[in-house]
Amino acid sequence: MPVFRLLLLLSLALAGYGQMRAQASAMQEKAAAKAKAGAHPAEARSLFDSAMLYHQRRDFSKSIATLERLIVLEPDRAAAHIMLGLDLFQTGRAREALEPFKRGITLDPASVEGLFYLGLCYLSMDREDEARKAFDRLAAKAPSDADQTYLLMKGLSRMSTAMLGRLSSLGQDSARMHQVRAEYYEMQDDPDRAIQELEEAIRERPDLPSLHYAVGVVYWKKSEPQRAKVALTRVIELDPRHFMARLRLGMVLLELNEEASAAVQFRAALTEEPGLNLAYLGLGKALYKQGAMEAAVPQLQRYIELTPDDPAPHYILSQIYRRLEKSDQSQRELAIFKAKTSQTKEGQSEMK
Repeated sequence: MPVFRLLLLLSLALAGYGQMRAQASAMQEKAAAKAKAGAHPAEARSLFDSAMLYHQRRDFSKSIATLERLIVLEPDRAAAHIMLGLDLFQTGRAREALEPFKRGITLDPASVEGLFYLGLCYLSMDREDEARKAFDRLAAKAPSDADQTYLLMKGLSRMSTAMLGRLSSLGQDSARMHQVRAEYYEMQDDPDRAIQELEEAIRERPDLPSLHYAVGVVYWKKSEPQRAKVALTRVIELDPRHFMARLRLGMVLLELNEEASAAVQFRAALTEEPGLNLAYLGLGKALYKQGAMEAAVPQLQRYIELTPDDPAPHYILSQIYRRLEKSDQSQRELAIFKAKTSQTKEGQSEMK
């Protein structure tokens, strides 16, 4: 099982660890504050101490308000940003916690809890690729010694089993247990049983966008675009800012030849996440299919900037330039497409 999945199952166990680290950080912050000359040092120390007290009492509304005041006074205090992220996360505000965690990690790249909970925030929003990157950075902090790394991995595996048992004890028919079983069936290439489990989960928790998103993705993989469309549309009704659902829905709508609606979804996804590379490709395809050739070009070029090894956009561009009667540009893009396709095939052959 990938390291980031194991780390996910450790989230509850590490909540206590995060508090211990926060206490240690508080002591370090106090010592640093004494030596630091700056604006409002006494007030900043008082605010941090108060925030720690509220945090330990799990009075998160007060700790969040106090930390926000502290960050205005001392915007470069890493521990304050990390603690703010933790408290927002623990009150179900994962999306809002992203920026405090990012800022805290920028100020303190060694922050274990910052990276861990940043990954959890991404997972809670179905942003798997970004979660993986956060957990990969965390895994890179593991000991460089092979024996120690092996034992750490084995320990995490034992912990994941224990945490699964804990989840099971909270209810075999809980939405999350159905979701766990669905993920297992999906890994076993049994999408029908995965869908059954996800539908059971949705009956228990119809308010969870992640469940509708998961079932939509499985339907899409099963080549059932109409059902995928229904599920992904429901995600967006529950969470209009869920850009991964909009991206997937855009792809589904392209399959259904609903190019105009697909373009709307791709644009909405890019409004939320301007760096979402596949949305540029999807939008370029949607505009191309609608006959908006010149409008499609910059979208495809932006995708090429973000994903230079993919040959697909070059073929589409070659067709666009041919229709625009730009023969030289069409031939150039077709040549690039063929060259990159050949390189991809050679790379795949070497890996076999």
